[in-house]
Formats: sequence, C-alpha cells, structure tokens
Amino acid sequence: MNTDSRTPLITARSFFRQMRSYGYSPNQIIRIINELLELVTTSVREGKLTPVLAEATQEEGTRPPPTGR
Repeated sequence: MNTDSRTPLITARSFFRQMRSYGYSPNQIIRIINELLELVTTSVREGKLTPVLAEATQEEGTRPPPTGR
C-alpha cells in the first residue's frame, strides 16, 4: 500500500472528477460516497476487514471496534 499521506486526497479528487465526467451530479456523488462509508462501517463492525483495509488500519495506528465475539 502506498504510504504517501497525499494518496487519499489524490484518490478522492480523481474519483470526484471521474464521477463528474460520467455525468453524476454532486448530490449523486454524495449518495455514492455515503453508500461506500456504510459498506466500510459495516465491514469494520462485523470484523470483515479486507486485507487492504486491515493493513490501512494498522498503518494509521487505529484499531477496528470490537466485534462482540
């Protein structure tokens, strides 16, 4: 995984520009991003971290919430 601290910003800007070029309105992009956040939140809550998400969590020094197991 790229450890450059600018990577999330660059990725977000690229994603936004791409969505706009596909004709999505800002409100549609917000709904898409909300869905993405919900998917990530659900994965973290259920302890279903993908290897990449788990690696990113470890690199940031954060821990996912307990899963209640």
